Amino acid sequence: MENYSKLDPETGLSTRLLDFFKTFDFIVDKAFEEDVDCVVFAGDAYKSRDPNPTQQRGFGERIKKIAKKIPVILVVGNHDTPNAEGKANTLDIYSALEIDNVWVSRKPELLKIPTKSGTLQVVTLPWLHKNDYKTIGDKLNLLYGKISTDSPAIFLSHCEVEGASYGSEKGLAIANDVTIPLPLLQDKRLSYVALGHIHKHQVLGKNPLIVYCGSPQRIDFGEEKEEKGICLVEIPSTTHHPSSTFQFIPTNARKFLTITLDLQENDKNPTQTILNEIKKHNLEEKIVRLIINIPGQLDADIEMDQIKKALSGAHLIAGISRNAERVERVQFDGSTQIETLTPISALKKYFEFKKYSPQKQKELEKAAAQILES
Repeated sequence: MENYSKLDPETGLSTRLLDFFKTFDFIVDKAFEEDVDCVVFAGDAYKSRDPNPTQQRGFGERIKKIAKKIPVILVVGNHDTPNAEGKANTLDIYSALEIDNVWVSRKPELLKIPTKSGTLQVVTLPWLHKNDYKTIGDKLNLLYGKISTDSPAIFLSHCEVEGASYGSEKGLAIANDVTIPLPLLQDKRLSYVALGHIHKHQVLGKNPLIVYCGSPQRIDFGEEKEEKGICLVEIPSTTHHPSSTFQFIPTNARKFLTITLDLQENDKNPTQTILNEIKKHNLEEKIVRLIINIPGQLDADIEMDQIKKALSGAHLIAGISRNAERVERVQFDGSTQIETLTPISALKKYFEFKKYSPQKQKELEKAAAQILES
């Protein structure tokens, strides 16, 4: 996602694209630091189905770096999936090039992944076309039946599960209107359920653990208060060990900040009031927006140059909204809007409202008519 970005002078790239690259680097480093057995990616590498070469290169370089030491499993997400059945998805290149240690799943299947600690079984459910979900219960039960008891099994999917809480990404969703019933994922043969698609981190079940990791970066102000991170999961090697556990590790995601203030109508220096509010916040490296609610009776001017200067320490000023309260206009009677009257009729209403004498009204109407005719 490259919204709320500016050009990075050193690389010539979008600063938001670089944010995602830095977060991906954080994930790669953490995988090596923790010496993990496997990395699973739950879909949606890009915002669109046609990523540009720079985005593809940045994602591919980091997948390749992980795969040199650690097996990687990728399931296809809705933003990776083309509209037409025969078209390649954005992750197919890894299968086409047969990159060692990388598995891409574009259909429900059971993968057996060799890791340094033994085999990991992975039941996958990538994003499917709408009609393919009609028999998904039967398909998953068949796959569960193939799970061997001699090694652990996890479920990896890009899907919407009933009961999950959406974040701001609902507006980005590519229409599907299909949700997966939670009981379909609660098979006792699974040690862990890793979910993608919904950006908000949440736990939907505990036996087995059913977890939306959430997105590793914020996409907009709707995710301003959400913690962004990755899940470090520990899975028992056999069914005789205790249940799986996970640790949520926050990433280096760019922070968003909204500053909102309500001015008072008797404020003699609203500019200083706004500057004082800005000073209360740490703007450094944040994407900032300012919302000023202005009462309709406020007479003093707001000096925008000073306010923009005060916000200059932010990574990016996303916007300054001045919400001016409309002063309610008086209606001369309870039924007629002034905008619907002719000029002379409106004047008559006004004169009546002011309770001018009939003689004065006639004189004023005559003068008005002469002005309108000239």
